[in-house]
Amino acid sequence: MNIAIVDNLSSDLDHLKEILHSYAALHHLQFNIRHFPSAEALLDVYQPLLFSILFLEINLGSLTGTETARQIRVRDEDVPIIFVTASSEYRAEAFDCFAAGYLTKPIAREKIYRVLDHILHSKKSQDHQFSFISDRHAQSLPYSQILSLHSDKNYVILTDLSGKTYKIRMLFSEAENLCRNDARFLTVSRGVIVNLDHVLSITREVCQLKQEIRYPVNIRKSHQIREMWFNYHFEKKGSISTAELSSF
Repeated sequence: MNIAIVDNLSSDLDHLKEILHSYAALHHLQFNIRHFPSAEALLDVYQPLLFSILFLEINLGSLTGTETARQIRVRDEDVPIIFVTASSEYRAEAFDCFAAGYLTKPIAREKIYRVLDHILHSKKSQDHQFSFISDRHAQSLPYSQILSLHSDKNYVILTDLSGKTYKIRMLFSEAENLCRNDARFLTVSRGVIVNLDHVLSITREVCQLKQEIRYPVNIRKSHQIREMWFNYHFEKKGSISTAELSSF
């Protein structure tokens, strides 16, 4: 698991790293920790899925931790962000960025442990695996990595977040049954299932996903499909910003 820490104080950094390594040893995990001395250094390399958890100091200089988090949220809605700072005055601002935690320094070991327990439990319970055979090889992908599934005669074509496709000998109805109990998956037209976490827009006729992938939308059900997309994001976040609202 890759973890990024953005902090410009070496003593605080060393303290946090020691706690993280002790947690990893206790739970038999492998943490690969990468340190960034500034927000700009993190943003220069940041892309979704590069890190599993981010620890951000709020008082970073020219670009604050909350400003950094807002920029990250444009690229990545899901990565857990934990703020670490010496003051509690930015708490409300931090949670506007959908923070997974807000810890004041000096950080108590048990507080870090509790936040990590919550994050890892959530990841484990939410991210089921989609298992299949493609090109005679057994494959397995976390549901979060699936962009879409669409039918192709007696096959289903699975596209992952990187844009890679897998041809699976499976009826489309089987794929629908596998995804039926996961709220993030929605059938937008006959033979097309999309992951709502990766939908950029839905119009009356077209569903636009990441990787510049587009699918037709069932026109008769387009209003219902757009409402389901809106409701999914509202329930997931608890609120929708004005900028997000304009895209629905």
